Amino acid sequence: MCGIVGIALKDGMPEISILHKMMSAIAHRGPDGSGQIVKDKVILGHTRLSIIDLKTGDQPISNVRGDQIIANGEIYNFVELRDRLGTDNFSTLSDCEAPLILFQSQGKNFSEDMRGMYAIAIVEGDSGEIYLSRDRFGIKPLYICEDEKGLSFASEIGALIEANIIKPVLNTSVRDQLLQQQFTHGKVTAIKGVERVLPGETLRIGDGKIIERLRHPALPIDSPADWNEEEAIKLLDDALMDSVAVH
Repeated sequence: MCGIVGIALKDGMPEISILHKMMSAIAHRGPDGSGQIVKDKVILGHTRLSIIDLKTGDQPISNVRGDQIIANGEIYNFVELRDRLGTDNFSTLSDCEAPLILFQSQGKNFSEDMRGMYAIAIVEGDSGEIYLSRDRFGIKPLYICEDEKGLSFASEIGALIEANIIKPVLNTSVRDQLLQQQFTHGKVTAIKGVERVLPGETLRIGDGKIIERLRHPALPIDSPADWNEEEAIKLLDDALMDSVAVH
């Protein structure tokens, strides 16, 4: 478990002290190190829990174009991606470098070939645009807050509250959901002004606002497969063993 936070303003440079407050609020998510990205109108922070590549996996990670990544999670098929993309393009053994090299080769569709649980922020070197991406099952959390000044994001809502970016005001539109189910659906959260990045969603952020929302294609809805019981059991067993293997 790691943590990511960031601020993108429409005008001016975010205050580094606000970023530090956000990072302090998620320090428990990453006790093994921290890093920052500072660009024009954009600052991001990362707290790291070391699991893979303990020596060279500190974040942010950069590529030859100057793009940078911070990530929370694990890319299960990163070895396969390294082999496909060419190991010479990688400067670390970290699984979290794979999305960065995918971004370098595939642009905004970088997450299509990834298997894993993740919440990722990539800053494009030339434009300074931010790409926020979340895994298809929504295992890793990622929250955003937009206002007239810009956009902020964090792995935990508490980081936005601690930095005084938002107030802990109940979102009354989801009161019934909270009382009946103890959670909220979709992108709305219990806190007014805070939304989730949806599972399988990638947000492109420029000049302090969302300029594009990308989603993984929906799973195909076909007619029921013509499998007998033995075939269905084998297919399920193969899929399960494959999933366990990449974990």
